[in-house]
Amino acid sequence: MLVYLFELKNLWIVVAILLGMALIAAYTGRGRMKKPYPGMLPILWFSIACGSFFSVGYVTLISMRDPVALTPQYLIPLGGMIIGNSLNGITLGVERFHSELSLQRDRVECLLAMGANGDRASHDCLKAAFGAAMIPTINALMVLGLIQIPGIMTGQVMAGVSPVTAVMYQLVAMFMIAGGKVVVLTLGLRMGLRKYFTPEHQLRMDLV
Repeated sequence: MLVYLFELKNLWIVVAILLGMALIAAYTGRGRMKKPYPGMLPILWFSIACGSFFSVGYVTLISMRDPVALTPQYLIPLGGMIIGNSLNGITLGVERFHSELSLQRDRVECLLAMGANGDRASHDCLKAAFGAAMIPTINALMVLGLIQIPGIMTGQVMAGVSPVTAVMYQLVAMFMIAGGKVVVLTLGLRMGLRKYFTPEHQLRMDLV
């Protein structure tokens, strides 16, 4: 199957494949939620797709500027790597946001009663969720090459590539993951946040 995919010459087919992968990731992420909110699937799909395309697009179109980077053998593995990590990030973020909102429900309602809108009342919950979702990636960046030798770096070192070159490729991959996850969390959490409040900025008790 991979051999067939890597031989594709049509960029739009590759884009459709990546969108399909993002949809599968969104469906999987929604299934992991204990209490999904209405419309979660399209929000997860949109945020994962945007974050993944931003990260892969920036590296291939702006940083590398090499037509070879736009071939399926580069786009599909890179896209899969970003989508998989984005799935983990948005799942952790949404779960943590729901937990924080439930725990701080009285505080949020008090802020709403004092005139704050839903965004302002749930700001601390959103901040905690974003931070928690980014912890694994930040930890991986901090110990890269010191404790942990991730997949790309390990494979290249075992293939005889210079460790310095291997580290450079791994750093690019890790920054792609971090950048994509930031975009995914920003979109996913901000769009999902509004589902927890009515148009009149009242907290929806049926969701928390």
